[in-house]
Amino acid sequence: MSGKIELIAEIGSNFDGDLDNARRHVAAARKAGADAVKFQTLARDTLIAPLVFDSAAGEWVQNPRFEGFANIALPDEWHYRLKETADNEGIEFMSTPFSLEAVGLLEDVGVRRYKLASGDLTFRPLQEKVARTGKPVLLSTGASYLEEVQDALAHLQTAGCGPVTVMHCTASYPPAFSELSLRALTTLAQATGRPVGLSDHSPGWTAPVAAAALGATVIEKHVTFDRSLPGPDHAFALTYEELARTAEALREVSEALGSDEKKPAGSEIGRRSRLRRGIYDPRTFRPAASGIWLRPEHEGS
Repeated sequence: MSGKIELIAEIGSNFDGDLDNARRHVAAARKAGADAVKFQTLARDTLIAPLVFDSAAGEWVQNPRFEGFANIALPDEWHYRLKETADNEGIEFMSTPFSLEAVGLLEDVGVRRYKLASGDLTFRPLQEKVARTGKPVLLSTGASYLEEVQDALAHLQTAGCGPVTVMHCTASYPPAFSELSLRALTTLAQATGRPVGLSDHSPGWTAPVAAAALGATVIEKHVTFDRSLPGPDHAFALTYEELARTAEALREVSEALGSDEKKPAGSEIGRRSRLRRGIYDPRTFRPAASGIWLRPEHEGS
């Protein structure tokens, strides 16, 4: 039987530096039917380089992403407050650590599991620190080859990691549908023997529904109150009305997947004899046998 398909609402930086707004996001995600809310534990100054080299100009210039990330950090103290808000709302609080120090903070906050970002698929020190907690991990795999995914899994396992769900991802914001390669979910499941999920940045819920049909057990989608807001993640995020539709679609897919055994559905059992062709006496229009088409070895008897 198929299990529940989990939906994670990625708030990320879309709280726009406002604690009350972050709390509104948590409540809205729970109301829309998400199972968890996820933030990002990072500091711009230690994650984004302020200058980048312009090869055409032959000089170092201001990194436009540095300014764009000015309002995305989640202060340490807010983690505790948002965890409390999530607990009160009855939804799981998560956050992606982007530094070694972030893991210690999240352990103190009391997260149940971790998400490792695609950019950290080869960052062994962070993987080791997360693994040593022994907690479950969602491993995002954007912009990677299968061999890199397998190497990361081996490293996590050696370091004592808990259960890992491998998250297929296309690290473009947003990607074209032609770039999603959702069939890679099957490849990842077969090659790793792990549960798989989708960290999705494409518009709407088409990809999540298709991923669920291909075996994804976890779906992660960015969320926003307004796609026109400034910031790195608003433009490709789902609104909460769309998140609610996504949650409902995933529930329906989970139910529709059902069993892998080929057998009649309960509602079909009583209809089997009426659905099949039968042999009738042309004089009485009554079944000549059981009303079911006879097998060849019984013909002419």
